[in-house]
Amino acid sequence: MDLRFVLQNGQTVLRHAYCEIPFKVTRVLNSRRPLAHLILMQCTPGLFGGDELECSIRVERGARVVVTQQSATKIHPSEDRPAKQSNHVFVETGAELQLYLEPVIPFAHFSLRQTTRIDVQPGGRLMFWEGFMAGRVGRGERWRFRKLSSESQLRSNNRLVHLDRFVLLPSGFERWACAIGDCSYVGTGLYVGEQALTFATMLHQALPEAGIDTPDADLAVARVVSMTGPDFHRCREVFCLHADRASSGGREL
Repeated sequence: MDLRFVLQNGQTVLRHAYCEIPFKVTRVLNSRRPLAHLILMQCTPGLFGGDELECSIRVERGARVVVTQQSATKIHPSEDRPAKQSNHVFVETGAELQLYLEPVIPFAHFSLRQTTRIDVQPGGRLMFWEGFMAGRVGRGERWRFRKLSSESQLRSNNRLVHLDRFVLLPSGFERWACAIGDCSYVGTGLYVGEQALTFATMLHQALPEAGIDTPDADLAVARVVSMTGPDFHRCREVFCLHADRASSGGREL
């Protein structure tokens, strides 16, 4: 899938869109809000062994868009063939992207390799959320997948400012489970923009249970772990709300 957003006659429009199965995109929703909204959909039950998905999103100068998903991504048993998904996001100077992903739900005996690269030019703004579950908790599947490999890197002004890389294997599940206790949901949020420090302060007050850091003047990083789905989604919504407020200078949109 390849998407490119541009500013045209004062509105953000989807100038270029190319997608193959399983991707599907809705029409861009332009309300009175200054941000356009696009919902990403998948027309299959999820990812299977051997699947390789690539997603590219580019937001050009002046464009402002919120991209969300219709539902979580399910990873089915994959035998000896891993599923792979790769995301590349590029935000130009003066552009804004709010990309909020639903959690990955790993089924038992699956293998997934995912990579995300985000490039933000000086003066660009990014709000990003991703997460994953320990498995199909309702079916008693916690930490029963074969392998989960993930790498997310953020570059600002061609400089690496954030790198989150891990590999979960059966031999390490006990140590990982020990680190997060009875929690079954893990989420990571990134905020890139001039209001990063203000955003971090507001989010810390609203989510005192979250781990929040500002490794760079224009970057805030949040990490949350939750025991239940409703609590995880509450944390996600609080992150999105305060990211929205910070990007608008503290005003309600």
